[in-house]
Amino acid sequence: MSKKMINILATVMAIAVAAMVWVQLITINKTAKLQEKDFNFIVNRALSDVSDMLDFQEIKLFYELDAKYYIPEVISSGGLSLYPNSDPSESLKKLGRSGELSVSYNSSAVRNSNGSFEIRKSQNIIIPSMQSSYNRRREKQSQDLRFQSYMLERSEMKVQNRIEMDIRQSLDIELKEKDIFLPFKYCVKTSFKGKTEKVAGDPDYSPLKGTREYKTPLFYDQTSPRPDFLFVYFPDQHAQQIKAISNFVLPSLLLTLIIIGIFVFTLQIILRQKKLSQIKNDFINNMTHELKTPISTISLASQMLKDNSLVHSPSTIDHISGVIFDESKRLSSQVEKVLQMAVFNEGKLKLKFTEIDLNQIVSQAASNFEIRVTIANGTLESSLLAENSLIRGDEVHITNLIFNLLDNAEKYSKDIPRIEILTENKSNWVIVQIKDYGIGISKENLNQIFERFYRIPTGNVHNVKGFGLGLSYVKRIVEEHHGKIKVESTVGKGTKFRIYFPIIKIE
Repeated sequence: MSKKMINILATVMAIAVAAMVWVQLITINKTAKLQEKDFNFIVNRALSDVSDMLDFQEIKLFYELDAKYYIPEVISSGGLSLYPNSDPSESLKKLGRSGELSVSYNSSAVRNSNGSFEIRKSQNIIIPSMQSSYNRRREKQSQDLRFQSYMLERSEMKVQNRIEMDIRQSLDIELKEKDIFLPFKYCVKTSFKGKTEKVAGDPDYSPLKGTREYKTPLFYDQTSPRPDFLFVYFPDQHAQQIKAISNFVLPSLLLTLIIIGIFVFTLQIILRQKKLSQIKNDFINNMTHELKTPISTISLASQMLKDNSLVHSPSTIDHISGVIFDESKRLSSQVEKVLQMAVFNEGKLKLKFTEIDLNQIVSQAASNFEIRVTIANGTLESSLLAENSLIRGDEVHITNLIFNLLDNAEKYSKDIPRIEILTENKSNWVIVQIKDYGIGISKENLNQIFERFYRIPTGNVHNVKGFGLGLSYVKRIVEEHHGKIKVESTVGKGTKFRIYFPIIKIE
């Protein structure tokens, strides 16, 4: 996959994830607003119900007092009277529509037994249904007048004196019936001449800034001289809203994080595979170059031996055979390194642990390597300061480890190599330090030098010999010996490797 395609894929995936997060944020915001709207509606409905209950209690009180103390007026009629202001011509049948109807006469003539007429005065007969209806209407009008007078008198009272029930209890019941179980604070306030005064409620009623207050008017009517309001707020309202939203926000957030994590992980794998592919290509090219050089040298030396036109003096034959031997050894060494890493990858590495003296191994390795440094007009200084240098380890692999670090120090030195090697004790460790004053390693490359096939870029990929396997081998050997390796480097000033091995305590 090309770099351009990877960049396009990463951009598309990033846009898709960002769009998904944006849609979820909008959904969460709308849900939060809807929940807040529903909460506000329910609270306002509960306050309105409590206000209606206060009105009902006041009206109920009027009827109780009216029934207890009011004495109705007794109306007596000395003669027939349907009802005042009635229309005599109105049909009696129409008037009696609502009940029993009877007709009364003022006098009547009755024939006696002897055939003569006698005028008799009749008794007054009234129409009960019409009279009782009139009395009820009259009483209703009288009661309405008393009620208006009662309400006018009540409206002039202080609001705290008009409250005939426990507001907190009523609010609590109304809110719980509407599935709101949050603790609340309430108070009753009245305004008079532009000043607002709290006259009832919780003594610690003091909403913080940003806390929403809900209110509803109390005893509201046109004759009321003061605007009275019932206030309530919920100290834990924001926490409750967050808790309610979290029931679906957390799963959504978790799924989003999982998707983002998969996206990042996938992108890292793609980039790592791209990098590994590039490293392997460099390794193959470099290995081809490294193997081709000694093979070409051996081939050329062989041709010289076969060429009969050349004088094959003993010195010439000795020189050519020496070149063939050195190049064959070099070729064998390169192949051995590749085989060693193959063994490491398959997990088949077997070490032979014995008690060895690290000072002795370092001294021997420094002595053998000093010849190469001297040929390049360089210096190799060794200081064996470790008093206890006994460790348990594989002598062959420890020796190879030291040679690999010395080889790197020489290869990445400047024109004249200068290398320092020392041993010392620190706590329960024996430390081997190899320091050079070469080109150094940049910070961006420092964390990658122990990866397989990785070679520090120095311009031409072939200007420094090797496969990029040396430091990977070194780290693996150190880990197998339960040690640790540290590296410090500055570009242009050199590099320092410190390897820690656990010592064998001497009793």
